[in-house]
Amino acid sequence: MKKIQLIFLIAVFGITACKNEPEIPEIPYSQEVVSSPIPFAEGIISTVENSEFELTFSTDGRRTYFSRRPPEGKQMIYVSDFKDGTWSVPKRADFSTDRDETAFITPNGQFLFFGSERPIPGKPNKGNFDMNIWMMEKTEKGWSEPKPLPEPINAAQVENEEWPSSNNNFLFTHDDETFYFTSMRRGTKSIKLYQTTFDGHDFSEPQVIDGIFEEDKYWVYSAVISPDGQFLVFNSYGAPGGSGGEDIFVSKKTEKGWSRARPIGEVVNSKDEESSPRFSRDGKYFFFSRAENLGNYEYGEWDIFFVETEYLQLDKIFD
Repeated sequence: MKKIQLIFLIAVFGITACKNEPEIPEIPYSQEVVSSPIPFAEGIISTVENSEFELTFSTDGRRTYFSRRPPEGKQMIYVSDFKDGTWSVPKRADFSTDRDETAFITPNGQFLFFGSERPIPGKPNKGNFDMNIWMMEKTEKGWSEPKPLPEPINAAQVENEEWPSSNNNFLFTHDDETFYFTSMRRGTKSIKLYQTTFDGHDFSEPQVIDGIFEEDKYWVYSAVISPDGQFLVFNSYGAPGGSGGEDIFVSKKTEKGWSRARPIGEVVNSKDEESSPRFSRDGKYFFFSRAENLGNYEYGEWDIFFVETEYLQLDKIFD
């Protein structure tokens, strides 16, 4: 009798657990197979006259927030909705009031994080350039008012401090519990990957993740994890195996942590600049930003490109 009851409880629990798991939508952002990168929503989100980069999707995949910078202005965050197979004309997000970038919505849809140059109340920037991470929480009326993350995440620059020291602009999670950010923390010499946990109120002391590159001098920047949790993807400048200045690299999850990074491959990396890797909610599509390398550290406008993830053959990179 007890065995029957136990089986019944397991079955009920399993059904309940399945119901509580958020459904990951599959949305065809293209009617054609995208086997090599093409501009995302060309003429609507990716435009000729502006720079666009760094996007995030709502939990249903039908709203995107992305960064846009006009030729003679500073970047701000814009929003567009996917309706009837196309994206709406983007509008500046209500909360974007300063130089803002790198929006990210958590998988459960409860929080939206973004980077901003706006000053933290009571903590003026005394350095040359300071970005910090701000957070909004979902409410019945929309997003709450933005507030800066506390230490130990944000750290306003002190006198004579220069970018990239103490700069934070992007926080990412694929499981709503463990969060990742990249920063050159005060007293260190390169931009590294850090891990922290978030319980909805407080963050734990960040722990550095070493060993991504053999040499400590190479940056690990703008890092995300694939929806299946198997790959860490980020951009780095001038790292071994790259094709240009800024390229995208990938590390694979192992029993001991993250493997040494390898270039993501020629499907994405080129002689031009590639950065800001992202995935669609269902993992079907891979997004990144690209700008033409004009030489002498001059670059063209940035655009957002996308390709179906399967054509990256991420597993084969580590064969």
